This record gives sequence, C-alpha cells and structure tokens, in this order.
Amino acid sequence: MPHSLKLTLPLAALLLAAGAPARAQIANVPDSLRRAGELVGSRPSARRPAGARARPAAAATATDPSRASAADLPGLYERFIETCQEQRRSWSENDWDAAANALARLNQRYDQVRTSLPLQDRLNIRSAQAEFHTLQGARRVKNSLAN
Repeated sequence: MPHSLKLTLPLAALLLAAGAPARAQIANVPDSLRRAGELVGSRPSARRPAGARARPAAAATATDPSRASAADLPGLYERFIETCQEQRRSWSENDWDAAANALARLNQRYDQVRTSLPLQDRLNIRSAQAEFHTLQGARRVKNSLAN
C-alpha cells in the first residue's frame, strides 16, 4: 500500500477494532487459510486489489482491551490477526512495534480472564499469539536478507 493511502487512524486502534461478533470463535488459522485457498506467506489473492484500503468498517469501533469481557477476547484476537495478515506486507518497523504493543495489551487482559475462558477459546487465543509472532519473525528475516 502506498504511504499516501495509509489510514489516518492510529494503527493500534485499527488492530483492536471489533469487526466480528464477540461470540464468534476464532477458527484454527491454518485450517481457515486452507479453506479460503490462502496459505501464510503466499502471494495475495486477487480478491482485493493491491493498494486497496483495509475494510473501512474495521476502523469504525475501537475496543479497549482492558475493559473487554472474557467472551469478547476470542473475537478481538481474531480481528487482530486478520488485520495483521491483511496489512503486514505494507507495514514498517514502527507499524510492527505498534502491533506488538496492541498484542501486549490484549495479552494482559487475557492473563486476567483466562481461567473463565473455555479450553477451546484459550487454545485459539494461543494460536493467534503464535501466528503473530510467526508473521513478525518472517518480516524480520525478510528485512535481514534484504540488507
């Protein structure tokens, strides 16, 4: 995405936007990617033209993770990882730092309420955390190879 098309809202607010219903469970990321015909690290599909803005509805409502209920957390993690997957190719190092800070705030809330979450939700949240660190690590490797 060209720099002129970047969203004017803070990246952290976009990452924490609540786009999915709170009751929706985060799908197993690898399975959902295979069903959608996408693989992590694959070339972007033609569903969204290169340079197109992220879904405008995603920026409509930001959620403060410190106030999120336990039932809201799986949806917040799902939206967070979807945003990371959609926009990672255009992110600078500062964007990755902002995303890591947003994940840290989500993780703080998760630590407070994890005992009230069902096992499946806890596993799905852990999968989303691992997915973020995988994407971030892949970007670091790519940057080090480019230098």
